[in-house]
Amino acid sequence: MRAKGALHIHSQLSHDGTLTIAELASWYRGKGYQFLAMGEHGEDLNDAKVQTLIDESARNSDDKFCVIPGIEFAVTRHMHIVGLGVTRLIPPNDPVTVVHEIHQQGGFAILAHPMRIGWQCAADVLQAIDAAEIWNVGYDGKYVPSPVALSGFRGMQQLNPNLLAVASHDFHRTASYYDLGIEMEVASLSREPILQNLQNGRYVNRSRFFRADAHGRVSPIRAGLLNIISRQLRHIRKARTLFLRFTA
Repeated sequence: MRAKGALHIHSQLSHDGTLTIAELASWYRGKGYQFLAMGEHGEDLNDAKVQTLIDESARNSDDKFCVIPGIEFAVTRHMHIVGLGVTRLIPPNDPVTVVHEIHQQGGFAILAHPMRIGWQCAADVLQAIDAAEIWNVGYDGKYVPSPVALSGFRGMQQLNPNLLAVASHDFHRTASYYDLGIEMEVASLSREPILQNLQNGRYVNRSRFFRADAHGRVSPIRAGLLNIISRQLRHIRKARTLFLRFTA
């Protein structure tokens, strides 16, 4: 079956989340999604909250919808690593060590919002992680990814040609939502086949104006359209800023 999912989702288990896991599952079902992969802030969790994450993910999953537990770890070198499928806390540590622990739990390790580190990342980290966020809606723009993000990801792939690209919601509240999905073919809507597809790069990143395969490849036509839309959005933001400045 064809499934559409959203990655890097925060519930009220994170200090900045606004919805419960049950509310998130219901809301995303209504938007036409078939799975969610959570990314709760590790520093907000303890063993009891991790058990709640596991229990609520299972309680809100069935044969038509799947919630995958996941934790976002703040690590050294000013990075955040999202471990999809992770169900145990990992002490704050070097990113390579944390990624190793994520893999020990059968998880999928994503470098979150690389824009925050200027798309500069050491080779040992890039060779350890599974994927980087080629588009984080919260950081890179709500409607299209930044062309800077695409070129930054290309630079990372020079150090790890097998690095995968994911587009993530980094969802905290409904106002920040944009219809962006990870799409794949799965035999069933459950944790293992979804994570296996992610690990093997059997998916596409898709929104209304954007499509990139698991390796971050974008067609020349879509790349050109992306540049045009990005320029127009920059002009709109500048015009809005000037308007607010002169009408304040």
